[in-house]
Amino acid sequence: MKYANVSVKFPEELDRELEQFLEETGVYTNKSEFIKESVRRHLIELNNEPAIAALRVEQLLARAEQEPVSDDELHGRLDDLRQRVDEEEVADAVAAAREETADEYADHA
Repeated sequence: MKYANVSVKFPEELDRELEQFLEETGVYTNKSEFIKESVRRHLIELNNEPAIAALRVEQLLARAEQEPVSDDELHGRLDDLRQRVDEEEVADAVAAAREETADEYADHA
């Protein structure tokens, strides 16, 4: 397996907390392992976010407008995305965004 070298800078306080956690628990063998697992978990969380799914649909539709794709292929991609999206979470995210926008508009009106 090939590895990429990544330099991460964070406050000394956070570094001390991480060192203390590693010493107390032994859950991870070193900071690199901890950071690698943290990034992996964050990516999983982001990929499950309704806003990210919506962004991907927008990008897919934009590409479809620029590069002709057969209807069958496009429907297949959309079906795949639809299976990965929780419709209730998307509806909740849209409702929350609408409320936030309405609140911001009310504050500026």
